[in-house]
Amino acid sequence: MTATPEAVATDTAVLLEAVTKVFGTDDAAVHALRGVDLEIRAGQFAVVLGPSGSGKTTLCNIIGGIEAATSGSVTVGGEQIGERKPADLGDFRRNHVGFVFQFFNLIPTLTARENIEVIIELTGRGDKARVTALLDAVGLADRADNFPSQLSGGEQQRVALARALATDPAILLADEPTGALDLDTGRQILGLLQDLRRQGRTVVLITHNASVAQIADRVITVVDGRIESTEDNDSPADASDVTW
Repeated sequence: MTATPEAVATDTAVLLEAVTKVFGTDDAAVHALRGVDLEIRAGQFAVVLGPSGSGKTTLCNIIGGIEAATSGSVTVGGEQIGERKPADLGDFRRNHVGFVFQFFNLIPTLTARENIEVIIELTGRGDKARVTALLDAVGLADRADNFPSQLSGGEQQRVALARALATDPAILLADEPTGALDLDTGRQILGLLQDLRRQGRTVVLITHNASVAQIADRVITVVDGRIESTEDNDSPADASDVTW
């Protein structure tokens, strides 16, 4: 699929063309991605679904500029990032992408508020005045001064989500964000992600859980490093209806 630069910039959040990723060399080479073509439109909630080892996390990392593709074209947020140097990819991540992971990666010696503020300080983006608003948006304004050890798993994931939004990224990448949570707490996190999509943000959620695909606008199934199928969903379910 070929898109004009204008279309990529205005209509498409993610465009991958013939993307491969190989780890190692010669007999030790592992082909994590094999000629992936993929488009995710701006403002879309996309779920990348696949079993462990299918290449979905590698796909997420390439979209987010954490890893570089071995070959192929990678355009994210209207910018070609496939051939950028590591330092330039760091700038790209700070300016365009927020990350939420299965394990919350909060700094244990910092409070919820401080975990968000440190990202603003490190990136030079965002406004500390927004921290209270972000915590309020994820229902944790009254826990701002609590340390991670004083928060439940779901509360820690909500802090991680608020932290990911601190720099106001256009694209949010969530890799198994409900994997360590129970059903009710997982639904809360999925509901927050749906709210972000309704606000016009692009959300890409990586999961092995087929039930989560119910809430997506687009479901991308990855098997053995290839896109097995891509399906659009005209009537996504509400997060509160998800079961697993």
